[in-house]
This record gives sequence, C-alpha cells and structure tokens, in this order.
Amino acid sequence: MTEIYDRLGGPDGVRTAVSVFYQRVTADPELAPWFEGIDLDRLQAHQRAFLAAAFGGPRVFSGRTLSEAHAGLEITDAAFDRIVETLMTSLADLGVDAQAVVAVGERLEEVRGEIVTTVPGADDPVSAASAPSTT
Repeated sequence: MTEIYDRLGGPDGVRTAVSVFYQRVTADPELAPWFEGIDLDRLQAHQRAFLAAAFGGPRVFSGRTLSEAHAGLEITDAAFDRIVETLMTSLADLGVDAQAVVAVGERLEEVRGEIVTTVPGADDPVSAASAPSTT
C-alpha cells in the first residue's frame, strides 16, 4: 500500500490532491450542501492524515472512525459515487498515473458501507433536495 502513497506524490501530492478535491466538491452544487458550515481547513487536515494512512503513508490519523464521522449525514450511494468520481478525476488531472487512480477508487469502494448512511436501495439521485437541509 505504501506504493500508492508514493505514487500520489507523498505528503506534497496528498496535500495538493486534497486541496483540489475540496475546491471541486465545494463548487459542485450537488455536493456543496454537505460541506456548508464545516471548518474546511480542519476537514482538509483530517482528510490528508486519513488518506496518507489509508494509502500506506504515515499513520498519524487519530480522528473518529469513518462510521462515526459520517453518522447522521444521510449520505446516499449516489453522493458517495460522485465524491469518489471527483477525487479520482482530481488525481488524474494532477497527473497521478491511471493505475494509482484505480487503486484509490478500489480502496474507497472497500469503505462504502462505513460512509453511506442511507438505507440500502434508497438509491436517491444526488441533488440539492437529497442533501441535508441548511434551514
């Protein structure tokens, strides 16, 4: 797994990828509602530590489990798919080789059940209506 971390560019590559990823997610009208009112600097720091550990880099992540972090957020399979697609596209656009991008997608698929919090089969399309209410 260290190989994936190295192929992402180590700490600098992960930092850049997380930054680009969150720029895209917060600009996406279908995903942005999940991130409204969130401390993005803190979230990005957690995401960098999590991804580094998940892909074979330093294990400095000490946050909540994925299940705990996503509990109650009503994340749909469609939203999860869009997030993964956004991350994979971000990595590809940054020049990460295709094999590493696929490996990232496969690793994220392994944790789908810890992140998707809606009832299986609900299969709601990703839309502002299915995102958490901000009112």
